[in-house]
Amino acid sequence: MLIRAYGSFWNPDIVDWGTVGAGNKGSLVGKVKIKKSTHKIDFWDAVAIYVLHDQFKTVYIGKAYGSRLGPRLRDHLTDRFAGRWDMFSWFTLSTVNTVNPGLRAPGTRQVNPETILNTLEALSIAITDPALNRKRESIPKAIEAIQVGDSPKAIRSYLEEILEKIDQ
Repeated sequence: MLIRAYGSFWNPDIVDWGTVGAGNKGSLVGKVKIKKSTHKIDFWDAVAIYVLHDQFKTVYIGKAYGSRLGPRLRDHLTDRFAGRWDMFSWFTLSTVNTVNPGLRAPGTRQVNPETILNTLEALSIAITDPALNRKRESIPKAIEAIQVGDSPKAIRSYLEEILEKIDQ
């Protein structure tokens, strides 16, 4: 098992981004279901691959390793990608800990080649959503995290609707 948990098409407008500086971290809270129990987990410090989307289309893929998931995503709010994405997905190697809700750093593990191939195929399909793939793979043994909070309409799409009405 490579990918331990993932979140698809999360809305950045309902994320607590915190502020830059020590002790001001934000939170990326998701609900996970494990053995019929639901837990809230903060994925801010996850080691992960992440995807920035604009209207469900992939516009950028990055990794969060030295700088963790939350800070990497927060940086993209003000860097050259600012205003060019309205959703994000992530796929973490960090282990979900439900005893003390949170994450454990990914350890070194031996994984057989078939598991690696199955995971890479499922991850590639999840990220790119190729039109000719009928097969929709699940990521082997990964836990899906559902974003916590109401999902308001993305600001960008709201502004685009207003502009369309003005142009008419």
